[in-house]
Amino acid sequence: MRKPGNVTERPAPSFLTQEQREALDAALSKKRAEQPTPAPTSASLAGDEAVVKPQLGKNPHSEGVKTKRELLHDHHLNRKGKGTGRTKKSGAGGKYTWGAQLLSDGEEVVDPRDPNYDSGDDSSRLVSFQEERTTQIAMFKKAVAMLLEEYYNSGDLNEAAVSLQELDHPEFGHYMVKRALATALDKHDREREMTSVLLSTLYNEVIAPDQVRKGFMAAIEAMDDLRLDVPDVVDQLALFICRAVVDDVLPPSFVGRISGPAGSLAAELKHKCELHLGAKHSAERLQRCWGSGAGFKFDETKESIRSMLQEYASSGDKNEVRRLLGQLAVPFFHHEFVKQALLLGMDAPSQEPFLVLLGKLSETNEVSISQMSKGFQRVADNLADTILDAPGAKDRFEEALRAAREGGWVDESVTGQPTTPSTPGTPGAELNGHATTPFHPSVQAFKAAALDIVREYFDSGDAIEVARALTELDEPGFTNMFVKHAITLAMDRKDREREMVSALLPQLVPGVVSGDQVALGFRRLLAGLDDLALDIPGAAHLMEMFLGRAIVDEVLPPRFLAEAVPHLEPASLGLAVVQETGTKLSAKHAAERFDACWHGGMATIEALREQGDSLLREYLSSGDLGEAERCLRNLNVPHFHHDFVSRSLLAAFEDEAQSGKVLGLLKQLADSGEINQTQMSKGFGRVEARLEDISLDLPRAPQLFAQFKQQAQEAGWLTA
Repeated sequence: MRKPGNVTERPAPSFLTQEQREALDAALSKKRAEQPTPAPTSASLAGDEAVVKPQLGKNPHSEGVKTKRELLHDHHLNRKGKGTGRTKKSGAGGKYTWGAQLLSDGEEVVDPRDPNYDSGDDSSRLVSFQEERTTQIAMFKKAVAMLLEEYYNSGDLNEAAVSLQELDHPEFGHYMVKRALATALDKHDREREMTSVLLSTLYNEVIAPDQVRKGFMAAIEAMDDLRLDVPDVVDQLALFICRAVVDDVLPPSFVGRISGPAGSLAAELKHKCELHLGAKHSAERLQRCWGSGAGFKFDETKESIRSMLQEYASSGDKNEVRRLLGQLAVPFFHHEFVKQALLLGMDAPSQEPFLVLLGKLSETNEVSISQMSKGFQRVADNLADTILDAPGAKDRFEEALRAAREGGWVDESVTGQPTTPSTPGTPGAELNGHATTPFHPSVQAFKAAALDIVREYFDSGDAIEVARALTELDEPGFTNMFVKHAITLAMDRKDREREMVSALLPQLVPGVVSGDQVALGFRRLLAGLDDLALDIPGAAHLMEMFLGRAIVDEVLPPRFLAEAVPHLEPASLGLAVVQETGTKLSAKHAAERFDACWHGGMATIEALREQGDSLLREYLSSGDLGEAERCLRNLNVPHFHHDFVSRSLLAAFEDEAQSGKVLGLLKQLADSGEINQTQMSKGFGRVEARLEDISLDLPRAPQLFAQFKQQAQEAGWLTA
């Protein structure tokens, strides 16, 4: 197999042969014949608006096309065919005229073509920037409020991030941070935990670090107003700030910037933050400062429901269950509570206490009829499996269903019959005489594992670890899902991650992922491209790049293009992508172009180190902190910042005269949040672990390291 970057083995000028182009053209022609609607063009793929060109002889200011006779009688049109036919200067005439009628003395007609024209003096073009900005801010705040409400209901981090990006106002990011904090303060622990996770997710990806700090400062300044609605605002905001420090969203030095006179809310807030961060095992406790992930994380929510029901089985305290269920704040997930209550009742000596509890919750409407019905139906769908473990489950379920109908807890549509199949060979595996294919029980687990593997790969860049992890999953028939998810995640990121995925596929095929599975993954992507484009506007163009690169890298054979056509809809984006990719592969130097399609997005470790060293040398020469910070940000490798820290310390060891400037740079990067505390500590730790070897060449290194570390900890930009 050809390795990426080896261009000597490629055919020159066109990648596709004549036979392959003819096969693709034949497949596309056959597909177009199925439906007269033409496939989207390449212009539509790029998202450009169609430009309608006026027809010859058509007046752009009229609706119809003028005939030759009409043109001859149109005195507004120039006989040489020039001009649009409109009157000049609103009827004011041309050169050497007295101007328009009713034009009073002293009143001027402003002509933008006048050499002395000044747009600032043209009152007709004046726009109040302040009014426009105020309107934009108001609209942004309204959109953010709706975004947060939807996020609290759905828990979809990716959708929240995409929605915020689509607002396209990065300079307003601090409004988002402040609104998120203010909204969460007045809600339950579930929403507070979700807010902390959201801010950590958006940090440095959607919201810039300086905007995050500005948003927190705005919330601190608004504490007097927030206290009217949230009496414990100081305690809650202190937890938000400390949690952000632990999550590397805020630098530790941020707490030191909180200032206020003695006895003020700001002084009290600063004191509480210092107590939280200075306590033993503070990081572990602050990670769970809002309790567990119950109500936000699926597994922990189920575990919380199970715990409260087991506690109820021992105590029989209905009010405690009602209190805990209310605090969980997951009304859309109450069907899980109903299901677990019924299943525990089937295993208990008597299910009467659980039926009494469900009746009480239905009576107070704490569990709605729809959620109660859904819970009963879920038990009915899996009753055949439950009977295998509890033979008396069927009788108890029928008893519970009778009680629910009599009490009006459930809809009349709940009959107790399964509506979905459980496992092959059990009752309900065939519905209405039609056999159905059950969903493989390990598909969801594989998807979750695949997503974790891809995200870990984006951080580490270790393709060997990816191959090992996929092999350990031992599901070769599901690897098409890994291909699909890897490309989908990369589409929504930057060129670095896209290059990483393109470079990963040749290393996995065919040893770990078979050719058939790769082809299936790409076909699924093409088939679902219309939906994917709703979330990622440039998905079609990106898919062209991934598909062309895979063919050039010999991950897919060129015949894949023709073979994929029958699986696609005639007017779909997927079909247009196949056609456009075939066109690009048929052009000269296609292989070289697809090789560089991500602009070298993934740099090697050696290249990153060289760029970091160059950045440091330039800074030591110029002393420009802002330029150094910008260059480090442009490298876009936050997971590799520890290496920059360690190499900066080594440079300070080698040239003690420049050590003050090096420490000043690291302090600036830590205070601005460009290098988070995890990476800073890791960089210092790596140098400390190698001090014995370093001291062989630089005898003063241990002494200097101890001095640098003490200065950093005292200044607050390195955790103790």
